[in-house]
Amino acid sequence: MQLTELLSRVRAARDDVHAQRTGKVDPALLLAARGVLLQSMERYAAELVRRGLPLPPMLRDDLRLQKAIRDGKSGPSRALRR
Repeated sequence: MQLTELLSRVRAARDDVHAQRTGKVDPALLLAARGVLLQSMERYAAELVRRGLPLPPMLRDDLRLQKAIRDGKSGPSRALRR
């Protein structure tokens, strides 16, 4: 698959997550949208690695964030919410 198509899927998934977070939030739909976003970012990152291209820092950080959200780990601020 072309990098441009993979990147387009990442952008569309980001837009969907943003739309799901706007207005009244349906947690199930937001969770599903985040899953699609993570999957699209992972596919894009894997293709970059396969081609020997560097992973952009923003993509790396977004992947880490989405994985932490998926796993229920949201970093240091999580301890403050208990």
